[in-house]
Amino acid sequence: MVKDSSFGKLYRLLAGDLRPQLGKLVLVTLLGSVVAFGEKAPMLLIVPLFSRVLFSAPAGDAQQHNPAMAAVLELFDRVLAQVAPWVSSDATGNGGEQGKLAVLATVAVLMFLLTALNALAQFVLTLLSRWVALRVVVDLRQRLARHIIGLSMRYHGERQFGDVLSRISSDVNQTLNSVNLTLKDLVQQPLQLVGALVVAAIVAPLPTLVVLVALPLVIAPIAKLGRRVRKRSTKSLASLGASLEVLTQMFTGIRTVKAFRAEERELGRYREVNEKYLGAAMKMVRAVATIEAATTLFSHLGFALVLVVAGWATLEFSIFTSAGEMATFFAGIGMIYTHVKRITTAVNHVQESAGAADRLSAILDERQDIVEHASARAVHSLGRGIEFERVGFTYPAQALPALSGVSLHVRPGETLALVGPSGAGKTTMIDLLARFIDVSQGRITVDGHDLRELKLDDWTHMYAMVGQVPFLFHATVRENILYGKPSASPAEIEAAARAAHIHEFIQSLPQGYETIVGDQGARLSGGQRQRITIARAVLKNAPLLLLDEATSALDSESEAEVQRALDGLMRERTVIVIAHRLSTIRNADRIVVLDRGAIVEVGRHEELLALGGHYARLHAMQFRAAAAAAQ
Repeated sequence: MVKDSSFGKLYRLLAGDLRPQLGKLVLVTLLGSVVAFGEKAPMLLIVPLFSRVLFSAPAGDAQQHNPAMAAVLELFDRVLAQVAPWVSSDATGNGGEQGKLAVLATVAVLMFLLTALNALAQFVLTLLSRWVALRVVVDLRQRLARHIIGLSMRYHGERQFGDVLSRISSDVNQTLNSVNLTLKDLVQQPLQLVGALVVAAIVAPLPTLVVLVALPLVIAPIAKLGRRVRKRSTKSLASLGASLEVLTQMFTGIRTVKAFRAEERELGRYREVNEKYLGAAMKMVRAVATIEAATTLFSHLGFALVLVVAGWATLEFSIFTSAGEMATFFAGIGMIYTHVKRITTAVNHVQESAGAADRLSAILDERQDIVEHASARAVHSLGRGIEFERVGFTYPAQALPALSGVSLHVRPGETLALVGPSGAGKTTMIDLLARFIDVSQGRITVDGHDLRELKLDDWTHMYAMVGQVPFLFHATVRENILYGKPSASPAEIEAAARAAHIHEFIQSLPQGYETIVGDQGARLSGGQRQRITIARAVLKNAPLLLLDEATSALDSESEAEVQRALDGLMRERTVIVIAHRLSTIRNADRIVVLDRGAIVEVGRHEELLALGGHYARLHAMQFRAAAAAAQ
């Protein structure tokens, strides 16, 4: 039951991040206890203030009636004797005006000292508790990022970016608020509530016992209402994630939106998901408002009932022997309401964040399916080459396999082209070879060793990849090229840029290699972006080159420039290239034709044309399309 509670879910999410902070958490609890005592201790000075100064009364009455209060008065008198030795031998404050002023001064000094110590403890407590909360949540955010980036392309192909972003930002912030409240109000407030009850019990044990027995009757219905908040928080956060997903798509696809004059259409979609979020959020708000109203109602009614019963008992049975005792008791009991309200508010916030904890745990529970074998082998060359052995792969939620029974030997040093219609399985073969995903059937071997048994770092260093859509980070040209080899020297970077036929263009930029390229390279043309990614691949200097339709999205002039750069990159390497334009792979050592996830033809350009099969038909279609475009 505890495991399924809001606090259980929060602990399960943060357990690994909390353990290193265990010592600091103990210190937070101890400081919370000091602060709780420091805030309530001054109330005990009300009785000596009343009985020694304002309304003089013999100490004996208190001793006979309430031994605990008598002990407090005796301790006060000892302090008084030390602080004010000039008072007459009657240190009770009954020795005239001078004695009463001494008592008053002593009360003021003690209050100042207690308050100063309490303020210092509160300062340290706030600093420490906030640091622990921030440390835990920063570690959680890092853990989430590490886990997500470690998931295979199987997950990234299915996930909604806006929803993931919402979880890492909004849900983590909700968790931070919960940790802050737990370390602050849910540590301090219960301790202060106990402190208030202790003070009340010292001056009036029996009435305090009645209050203590009645307190669960106030808390129980409030706790029951809290479950409604927890249930509705998950729906509210899911709606927020959907809202962020629409917003992300609207701005990342802004060119398409504007090209179709679809601004109002997208804003309409955004408004619709926001209205759903508002409805889900208001259900949770109504539950929170109900709890807060119930807390106020029950607490005030309880205080009024205590006031009436205590007044009646005093009149009938004289349970209070002095005004000071009664004032101290009601001061303590009055504070209980404040503490209960703050505890309730904090619990509500934790209940609200239960949905966030569920959504974050769902990400962390995603199984990492690309893992390194415990006894993984090192790999430093392709050796005898790469072998696809009856390889099959099926994407989740798809009935038909993307690849089925593919067997193929890639010889070291050869250029192998993959062609076929869209959906034939070309990119899936590249993704399997790069270990973005793992095979469903069969295996891929490198020099006779299963790809899944090789060290991931070693294998990743063995290949460089240039994709159809060049991706650049919002950073300088230099930093984007350096991504291929972070330790490269300026001379190596320039050599790579020259090999990619982009050096002269970079030199013409306002800040040269230090020019910021913009978000995803938005300040550069498609051909310029692609040649920078080629420079990145040149710098990596890997023996295996994977090209995924690297020129298909470019115009003829840019394609020629990029192809020239690729020709230089492909020399003395093993190359697997996915080709959209068949004219770019005429000189490939072999061409593999795929259709519906299976290899249907293998051969050189001339051989496949002569065969008159799938490749010949693809070639004829492209030739006719090119001829029609030229007319």
